Amino acid sequence: MNKSIRALLWVLLVGMTTGCEDFKLGNAFLEKSPGDDVDINIVFSNKKYADQALNQAYRSLPDYLPMESRGYRGNWGNTDGVTDICYNRESAYVSGSLKASYEIGFPYYPNSTTQNIGNPLYGIRKAYVYLENVDRVPDMTGDEKKQRKAEMKVIIAYHYSQMLRHYGGVPWIDHAYNPDDSFQFPRLTLEETVGKIVALLDEAAADLPWNASDAEYGHLTAAAAKALKLRVCLFVASPLFNNDAPYMDGEAAAQKLTWFGDYRQERWRNALDAGLEFLRLNKQNGNYHEVVKTGDDPRQNYVDGYWKRGSREIIMASHRYPIYDMSMKSLDRGHNDWYISTRSSYADMFEWKDGTPFDWDNPNHKAHPFFDENMKPTRDPRLYETLIINQDKFQKLNGGAQCYQGGLQSRENSKYNKSSIYGYSIRKFVRDKGEEVKNQPYQCPLVRMPEVYLSIAEAMNQLGIAKQKDEFGRDAYDYINLVRNRVGMPDVREVEGQELVDILLHERVVEFGAEEMRYFDLIRWKRADLLSTPLEMLTIKKNGDGSFTYERSTTDAKYDWKDHWYLIAFSQDEINKKYGLIQNPGW
Repeated sequence: MNKSIRALLWVLLVGMTTGCEDFKLGNAFLEKSPGDDVDINIVFSNKKYADQALNQAYRSLPDYLPMESRGYRGNWGNTDGVTDICYNRESAYVSGSLKASYEIGFPYYPNSTTQNIGNPLYGIRKAYVYLENVDRVPDMTGDEKKQRKAEMKVIIAYHYSQMLRHYGGVPWIDHAYNPDDSFQFPRLTLEETVGKIVALLDEAAADLPWNASDAEYGHLTAAAAKALKLRVCLFVASPLFNNDAPYMDGEAAAQKLTWFGDYRQERWRNALDAGLEFLRLNKQNGNYHEVVKTGDDPRQNYVDGYWKRGSREIIMASHRYPIYDMSMKSLDRGHNDWYISTRSSYADMFEWKDGTPFDWDNPNHKAHPFFDENMKPTRDPRLYETLIINQDKFQKLNGGAQCYQGGLQSRENSKYNKSSIYGYSIRKFVRDKGEEVKNQPYQCPLVRMPEVYLSIAEAMNQLGIAKQKDEFGRDAYDYINLVRNRVGMPDVREVEGQELVDILLHERVVEFGAEEMRYFDLIRWKRADLLSTPLEMLTIKKNGDGSFTYERSTTDAKYDWKDHWYLIAFSQDEINKKYGLIQNPGW
């Protein structure tokens, strides 16, 4: 074995020491642990140290909220920043210069072994080390060990599901390797990769409770495993992989690494079956997971669903910090700089309150794009909790947010946010950047219940049964309306085929803004037309009488999208090591 591969294995797959920034689950999330490195024999000599090893694997789960420069994605924000809803003007996507040899790799998915949040190889390695050593811990029960090992399997499967969405078929690591082991890791076919992920999730779910108790809050569950299974099945049933032709020809396509090799409707059936399986198990467990509707305020219901700690809408989450604090460099930097600047076109996606599309050419819409004469909202309530809107409540400002020219939240005021340069900025998760978030429990939802409902509806549509009632008495429209009605939006139109696909993609983008959903939806549906749209902006002027004038314009800026970007590149350095790793087409 050559020295570079031996070194890579040692760094990637062995790593038998604990780090200095462990975090704990339950109410002690992210509590600092002692900083000394510890031999693996000591780590698994008692439950206390073993729990720290468990927590290191949990630390690998991603967090798509803004990161400080030393974090998972550096200054790049999240994948929304390369879609039609946000814009990152520093991105290599703008110039089309992104290459496999790009100096920092694919900026939105760094695949590193270092102990940073979201690094998949680090997480997979730590999970396998725990799996293979926890049985030696003397003061843990057999049932506890069984459950904890199942949690590690979900973490491994989660990372592989992310790699699947970015790369297609990938090499499969199934244990913590020693440096002297034979290193032959060819990419699995797409079908083999999917099969292994799904099998691992099913295996883990069998040994996990459906939901975590209050004392176990933060631990992964059977519900998380089954929801991830649905996500994987839906993604691979979509046109990127499930097609009569590959998205691009090449060696990887010829070897079925980047597509299945054909179109089969049964893949949509697998997605639907996974969704219904989730609902059956959820019903058996008292419908523990649900779309949150705690009161009569649709806007607050939406916030409680994605934001509130312990929300039964959240099926899986990661926890980078114990509490929110807007003095954190990560949150402040990500939303006050330009890394995830909101496009005006994203705000336009939120419908009028009666369910009709918003239209700047409609005189009534243009006169009252956000509020009527009595300051009553005119749009989908999710707009106001996803974006900072002119005149909307914000901190303790009299008259609300000042997104107009010269206002405190405008592009001219560098004190607040360059991310408002196109007329809006992100509100989701950071709320008012003050009292609404200060000292509140921190969490980053990775899977929520609306995704389950909308995925089931999509699979029903693709199977041509959108209008058929299922075993729960619901059709595709009922599942969509469970999400819409929660925020007071009217029922969806009962169309089918591509029209319903468009409605579903719309519903997902307004529900999951700033949650890293849009990029993967456009990728799996091969919507290059939406990944390269011109940038739009909104200019707001405050008139002498206190009224406002809104002017929407289109710039020449756009992403120079190339179709080989549908799947990202493996590092050229790894390809050059010639151990059988085949590059994705076009790179």
